[in-house]
Amino acid sequence: MKKSLKSIKPRHVLIIQTAFIGDAIMSTPVIQAVCDYWPDTVVDVVTRAEIAILFKHHPRIRRVYTIDKSDHKNKYESLMDLVKQIRPVKYHLAFSLQSSFTSSLLMILSGIKIRIGFYRQKFLTYKVKPPKGLHSRQRYLLFMKPFTDKVFSDSTRLYISPEESEHAEKIINKANPANSRIIGFAPGSVRETKKWPSSYWSELLVLLKDRGFEVVFIGSPSERELCESIIHTTGLDAYNASGELNLLESAALIRNLDLLICNDSAPLHMGNAVNTPVFAFFGPTVKAFGCYPYREQDKILEIDLPCRPCGKHGHIRCPLRHFKCMAEQYPVMVSGLVFERFAIHDK
Repeated sequence: MKKSLKSIKPRHVLIIQTAFIGDAIMSTPVIQAVCDYWPDTVVDVVTRAEIAILFKHHPRIRRVYTIDKSDHKNKYESLMDLVKQIRPVKYHLAFSLQSSFTSSLLMILSGIKIRIGFYRQKFLTYKVKPPKGLHSRQRYLLFMKPFTDKVFSDSTRLYISPEESEHAEKIINKANPANSRIIGFAPGSVRETKKWPSSYWSELLVLLKDRGFEVVFIGSPSERELCESIIHTTGLDAYNASGELNLLESAALIRNLDLLICNDSAPLHMGNAVNTPVFAFFGPTVKAFGCYPYREQDKILEIDLPCRPCGKHGHIRCPLRHFKCMAEQYPVMVSGLVFERFAIHDK
């Protein structure tokens, strides 16, 4: 019989989250739960270098380790380097938030005795099997069940510095000098089939500007050209902030919006974390995958089709070549929802 974990008080806890931006943000409730439940415990995090900034200002995280997972050789070298750093700390307990073999090796090689993770992962001492249908942030919170029956907040959160807030507010002031209602557009995604068509973004921009809204575009440096092309097609003015902000500055900018319209991608999770209403396009993906915008004021923009879902992460192109899941979500439908939200009636 397994020894109960209800009474343990670990001196050092390691939380391993080596997925991408959205997963890292959805992990914040369990990270906060660990910090709150063991207020005297040292809490450290392992994550990807490109998203380490998301944990930079957390008041209870002592150290953020990074791992390079760009290719097999770099991942192995980075893993061994991490083991050398982590093993001397003698972590009592580790949470592996991704079912990754690399994370399993890291815990074993680092000599961590209590290893918590999802049921499919290797080398665990305690496995968690969540019921189907839970949002990912709630799935992560189940890692606290072996230790306590306490109910923790499942609200995602990001800690943003005053400097990051100030930078974002300067951009908002440039994008919205008349202090109108301002909406964020985030048209990018890593996967092509997760993107609402660029011509539709252009048409929506025209419809919203015609009703007095200001629009600011948000995205990574690689998405700047896409945003520029959407704006250029309309001949209208809209501020393109893509590539100008780091992740926390982007979250700070989103916090200043009246509404964010985006694809099923990282910005929707930023919007949830800063409590900005989110309208998110879901095409190949569905709510049942657990990564949807969850606040009451949010909307999932989708249409019912027998071919949905066609993949958890989307594809390079529509497997059936019709792309109806996005192509049949017309801009006038989306603008109608926006006008309804702000109680704007047809002219």
